[in-house]
Amino acid sequence: MVFEVSDIELSMALYRDAFGLELHEADHAGDDRWTNGRHVATSWTEGAFIHFALYATKDGTVTSHAQVAFEVDDIDAAHVRATAAGAAVVHQPKPQPWGISARYRDYDRNIIELTQRT
Repeated sequence: MVFEVSDIELSMALYRDAFGLELHEADHAGDDRWTNGRHVATSWTEGAFIHFALYATKDGTVTSHAQVAFEVDDIDAAHVRATAAGAAVVHQPKPQPWGISARYRDYDRNIIELTQRT
């Protein structure tokens, strides 16, 4: 999943500090908007391969109104971390059919869901 963001520094700090992502910075030369340019990324290789990246917008267009979800072990601790780091709360942790989830909004109006399975 790739999000093009309006401010790479702010977005990197939010996803790292609020949501605990271990982001690695890179800058690849070239003109392919999906693989080149300044970005931060992380990948998960257990089970299915999943890649998440934040790219600095190249033309002013940002990803907006998308949703990404991450599983956490402790939703209460994750919520405290997210709010302390400045994440905008969409809704507090609440029971859902799939567990206990909370949602937050990033600087470009994307939704980040944190879920603890029950």
